[in-house]
Amino acid sequence: MEFTPPFSKVHVERIVAGARVALAVSSLFAVWMDPAEPGRYAELTYSLHGIYVAYSVALALLMWRRDNVGSWPLATHVADIVVASVFQYLTLGPSSPFFVYFSFALFSAALRWGSRGTIRTAGAVLIAFVLMGASLSYTLGPAEFELSRFIIRITYLLVVSVFLTYLGQHEERIRDEVRRLARWPLATGHDLDASVSTLLEHSAGIVRAGRAMLIWERDDEPWLYVASWPPGGLSVTRHSPGEIDHAVPVVLQDSTFVVPGQLGANSSVIVSRAGTIEAWTGPPVHQTLVPHLGKRSVVSAPFRSARLAGRMFFAGVPGAGVETIPLVEVVAREVSASLEQVFSFQRSREIAISEDRIRLARDLHDGVLQSLTGVRLELQTLAQAHDDGHMPASVRERLRGLERALAGEQRELRSFINDLKPTEESRGAMSLSDRLQDLKRRIELQWRVQVAVTVTLNDAALSDVIDRAVPLMVHEAIVNAIRHAQPSNVRVDVHTDHDVLAIAVEDDGRGFPFEGRKDHMALVSSNSGPISLRERVVSLGGQLQIESSPSGSRVEFSIPLQGARG
Repeated sequence: MEFTPPFSKVHVERIVAGARVALAVSSLFAVWMDPAEPGRYAELTYSLHGIYVAYSVALALLMWRRDNVGSWPLATHVADIVVASVFQYLTLGPSSPFFVYFSFALFSAALRWGSRGTIRTAGAVLIAFVLMGASLSYTLGPAEFELSRFIIRITYLLVVSVFLTYLGQHEERIRDEVRRLARWPLATGHDLDASVSTLLEHSAGIVRAGRAMLIWERDDEPWLYVASWPPGGLSVTRHSPGEIDHAVPVVLQDSTFVVPGQLGANSSVIVSRAGTIEAWTGPPVHQTLVPHLGKRSVVSAPFRSARLAGRMFFAGVPGAGVETIPLVEVVAREVSASLEQVFSFQRSREIAISEDRIRLARDLHDGVLQSLTGVRLELQTLAQAHDDGHMPASVRERLRGLERALAGEQRELRSFINDLKPTEESRGAMSLSDRLQDLKRRIELQWRVQVAVTVTLNDAALSDVIDRAVPLMVHEAIVNAIRHAQPSNVRVDVHTDHDVLAIAVEDDGRGFPFEGRKDHMALVSSNSGPISLRERVVSLGGQLQIESSPSGSRVEFSIPLQGARG
């Protein structure tokens, strides 16, 4: 992968040129202030240093006027290393005050070319310094050659090179993660498995994980979906309610966590909860899911969208720790948004198909069916008009046979139209009570929870808006109770009280996180309770109240009949 500097290449060269001028001028001023240094080749060193200052200033002015760098970085970098080596040789080698020029070359390489440039420059600088030291050890002799300083400065160069290389690799990894996030794949709803596979593969690449697993639930379904991506391919399984009670322990449900070591019954877990890092010990993942993850370095973050709730898992993450948490949380949010987009696309497609079917049904009803009705009436008229005997009996019987055949075809076509489009008449044929009883049967079949429904309307006339909204709100309230409170029984009471439709959904589950009763304003101010349901109620001019205890909860919402009808 080619290294891209954090700034433009021209900007980097301007920074290096400015630093070179500052270093050259300050070094020349320092040796002018202290005539004892350099002790050898003083006039030559001063002359060369003056030339180097002029060269640095000219190069800086040139770089400030250029819009591109060309091959200048490499040429000036080689020149810097050569100049540093010459100054070192002329000024006592290991004891030279110009040793800082080697450090300047290392930092310039890190800024220009990242970790690879740092490694190559470190090799060149170390070779030059060692060769120069070996030469000076023979020239000066043991008395003048400071071996201890020579060893210390070699160690210094090695340490600086290692640190700069590490920082360069860290910066390159972060830039690669940001680049991958910016190139997040576009998810479509044409093929759910293909979209999930693409999302998991891409997100695993960002986190550098060997495995990825995604679990999610939809608000309108009781199933738990598990998608795992090992390098061999994707597998998606669906689990019925109760098969996997909790993917992670309750204490970890709303938290991001990291398991740096082995995944087991007594794993040491780093937990991030509301920005606070805590330690926890125990089994962090349901045993059913462990085979999908392997045994080491697991990172997990939850997500929640409008219609989905779930969690991302990554396994085999090198160096998994606290610093991995923010990245995994960002990736989990991106996965959540992409999944939401997939399901929204599928929902839009279903709506479009439904609208096309409704349009086709109307065309058939208003066109073909009416035409067949006209033909049938014409055949009846012809058969009746010739009942006086002017028409042969066989012909009359043939006409009546055709009329009966058309009647049969009409019945088949009308049945087909009803399958395509449940008309307003067919919807109105079922009362609100019947539709709620039908909802009760479907929920009991799907969720295996006992539901009791009582409807007492006292001949109150409901508007179409309320008539359509009530089953949806009751369905959401029941499913919320089942999903979050895990009750064994749910009771629904729908009745009219003067000009208000009152609906209560009561369960014997675990209740809400709070105890006591909260009215509508308290729920809004604390942003608690089922937000989507509250928004539905508010859209009809109603209010929501919740009474909660450890032994169950009661959700009540009241809708003004007159206001909603208006």
